[in-house]
Amino acid sequence: MSEKAIRKGAFARLARAKLAAHGVPSCAEATAEQWYHAVVAAAKDWLSRRESTFRERTRRGRYKRVAYLCMEFLVGRSFIENLEALGVCDELREELSAYGLSLEDLYKNESDPALGNGGLGRLAACFLDSLSALSYPAIGYSLCYENGLFRQRIVDGAQVELADDWIASGGAWLIPRPECAVSVRFGGRIEERFDDSGLRITHTEYDEVRAVPYDLYIHGGADGGTNILRLWRAREIAPNIALYESQTGYVKAMQDRFAVEELTRSLYPPDEHDEGKLLRLCQQYFLVSASLQDIIAEQFASGATMAMLADRVAIHINDTHPALAIPELMRILLDIHSYSWENAWNTVTSMITYTNHTVMAEALECWRTDFFRMKLPRLFCIVNEI
Repeated sequence: MSEKAIRKGAFARLARAKLAAHGVPSCAEATAEQWYHAVVAAAKDWLSRRESTFRERTRRGRYKRVAYLCMEFLVGRSFIENLEALGVCDELREELSAYGLSLEDLYKNESDPALGNGGLGRLAACFLDSLSALSYPAIGYSLCYENGLFRQRIVDGAQVELADDWIASGGAWLIPRPECAVSVRFGGRIEERFDDSGLRITHTEYDEVRAVPYDLYIHGGADGGTNILRLWRAREIAPNIALYESQTGYVKAMQDRFAVEELTRSLYPPDEHDEGKLLRLCQQYFLVSASLQDIIAEQFASGATMAMLADRVAIHINDTHPALAIPELMRILLDIHSYSWENAWNTVTSMITYTNHTVMAEALECWRTDFFRMKLPRLFCIVNEI
């Protein structure tokens, strides 16, 4: 049997193996939904190998990597696009036809990922597609929103808006990466002291949230590379078990958990009231802090040093929402890696670029000083210094 023929049957065999691993007794008895999940699992295996190969090749070549931060990535459904990129559509159609199914039957089981709501998110997704197609090493960063804007139903001629829990039905392509989780701090007090090495910052009494990444593969086709869109979900650092010992404590524990998970509940929460404004500010800081920590962790994992950071990574912030990346990278360089202000500022200005999509006042971020100081006390100091 030729190598091409072996390769041609490899994906179908893997899909059948995934069906068996999911407890389906036979291919003939599998439903379209079961076949869908088996095919997605098989495709993720192949995409994982391609992404690993591409990442190692670009690491060895010391190519500069693009980190693209945006509050939205309207990537659309991945099923047909990924299968076409892998070159397995014809093979799967032949396999499925034996069981009275088609690719379109499987495709119906996929929901549209609710990771954006318009042009900004579609533009970001197109840029990441283009970077992958042209074999540029890149990573997109955003939030893993649990609910989209809404699902529309028409009842008795009127629109009814329902929560769009897309992950439950359309999150099959998401790959949890708990080993890459980081913590993000809000609030607290900042203490400054000077020693022989200069200014030292101590951050105390803060609230801490765990940022857990979920990855989507972005495939550039047969001649391109495979990159990642990394999406952050907010989770508790460690539940306070003592609170569960009483009814009042249990209610408090549930309220704390809900408050944490609200960070990635939905895109653009209403900001007509103070709570909504604070949530938006915290969402945006959560995105940039987790992403910058991840960028630096990848720098060390690749064998590079902090001194090489600006030569290895280009950070692009799309629109005003991730603008906190500038003072946050300053904080990391100053407080954690002991950079001088001048060296930190030179690094930040050489790494970060920015796209502005509008000059309309309502689309530009503007935060009340007391909110900013309360939730981000260290960044408040840095922004004032800038």
